[in-house]
Amino acid sequence: MKNIFFVVILFFSFLTTFGQQNFTVMFYNMENLFDTIDNPLTRDDEYSPKGAKNWSSRRYREKLKHLRQVISAVDLETFPDIIGVCEIENRKVLEDLISRPPLSEAGYRIFHRDGSDRRGIDCAVIYNPETFKILDTNTLRIKFEDTTYFSRDILYVKGKILGKQDTLHIFVNHWPSRFGGHAQTEKLRFQAALRLRFSTDSVFDIDPNAQILCIGDFNDMPSDNSLTEGLKAKTDLSEALPHTLYNLSYSLQYEKGLWTYNFHEDYGILDQVIVSGGLLKKHKLFVEPFKQDFMLKTDERGNPHPWRTFYGYKYEGGFSDHLPVVIKIIE
Repeated sequence: MKNIFFVVILFFSFLTTFGQQNFTVMFYNMENLFDTIDNPLTRDDEYSPKGAKNWSSRRYREKLKHLRQVISAVDLETFPDIIGVCEIENRKVLEDLISRPPLSEAGYRIFHRDGSDRRGIDCAVIYNPETFKILDTNTLRIKFEDTTYFSRDILYVKGKILGKQDTLHIFVNHWPSRFGGHAQTEKLRFQAALRLRFSTDSVFDIDPNAQILCIGDFNDMPSDNSLTEGLKAKTDLSEALPHTLYNLSYSLQYEKGLWTYNFHEDYGILDQVIVSGGLLKKHKLFVEPFKQDFMLKTDERGNPHPWRTFYGYKYEGGFSDHLPVVIKIIE
């Protein structure tokens, strides 16, 4: 069904034809961005010079260089206003990321808090203080039935888009992985979905038309139960109702055939964009995975996949095993 609120997917070269001011949000799973220092409090041993992956200073610097290349390629004229990230070890790796050109020119700041993941990987937000002013933050701990299981916290940031004077509620997610099997781990992601829905409902209770943006690596496809039943994210974009979430990634995967992840030729969008009816109604939104040839490799059958840093324990020397997703909010 045609979406009357103009939520469309376009190539970024076409976006340059608009004379309007864009506000750009990016989400990127950075695939195990660890420093080289062994933290005795977390399970990061393999990402150290003496660890199983021989994680050296040279490899670390090369990884940072690659990530800068991706972020700076999103827009030829400027940098993203907000970058939500996951699979980063600590604040220091992000400081190292943004402290060197070209990202050092962006004037970025960082919001990060250490979470409860046993490997020590977290979500974080990199933002431009000239275009986005943070008003409130929180970390949302997910409680599981198995009290011995811990996963990444959901990161919440409330802020003002300075050019538009809009208040934006951002939730950055990295839900439990599929390690051990999709069916066996589905319950964990469903519990993460319930936690996120509880938090978005708390925002809706104050303002049913609140502008909410949920981004992240959900480790499920847009049609899976965690998104459709747990989070109750609708896929029909023909209307924008208050107190309602809409999954913009559903049409990207099942109608456009786009993807952010490929595992054994199973292409799909794990890195999703879910918005509120208030955001959908107020603005035009342009959403798509960001993909450039330098970020990809092809297998022996000629199928493309993200050029990753490691394949198992084999060093590939690439960027990430995920493609980023970019959202442009148009006035």
